[in-house]
Amino acid sequence: MSISEEEKKKYQKDVKPQSKETQKDKQEQKPKQEEQPKEEPKAEEVEVDKNKALADEYLNLARVIQADFDNYRKRSIEQIEKAKTDGIAQAVELMLPSLDAFKKAKENIKDENTLSGINMLEKAINSGLEKLGVEKIQAVGLPLDPTVHNALAVAKDEQKEDGIILDEFQAGYKMKDKVIRCSQVLVNKL
Repeated sequence: MSISEEEKKKYQKDVKPQSKETQKDKQEQKPKQEEQPKEEPKAEEVEVDKNKALADEYLNLARVIQADFDNYRKRSIEQIEKAKTDGIAQAVELMLPSLDAFKKAKENIKDENTLSGINMLEKAINSGLEKLGVEKIQAVGLPLDPTVHNALAVAKDEQKEDGIILDEFQAGYKMKDKVIRCSQVLVNKL
């Protein structure tokens, strides 16, 4: 059985679609059993929440203090190492003229026994410096490096390359990367 067009129109007029507003009104009219009035939090729960917040605050403060202390400890270690290195460098700098005097003395001493004694003393001092981490700066036969060599004079030697150190007037010393005293040198200039 088929429904005629007229019956369809009639049926559609009788049954009107509900608007959204009408649907909301009907929902509001239904008793709300699902929603229960909110209870105020108990005093114990409020106290627990306050204590948790306070504990978090203290924990963050402890972390900040711990980080500050770690930074302080690292800084202190670096400062101690720097002071130690600077102290050794100053002491060595004061001893260097004595080493220079050994070199000059060896040039003028003719007695073999005295010369061997001077050589032993010089060797012992150099050994002590090595134990402290102080080493002599190499110069003769190397190209001039202005960071560790100080050119006092120039000479011309056709057999050597330009900028090569020909002679050392005064030995230079360094400790790790710190130059205690630059080498005083004679440089080849073509």
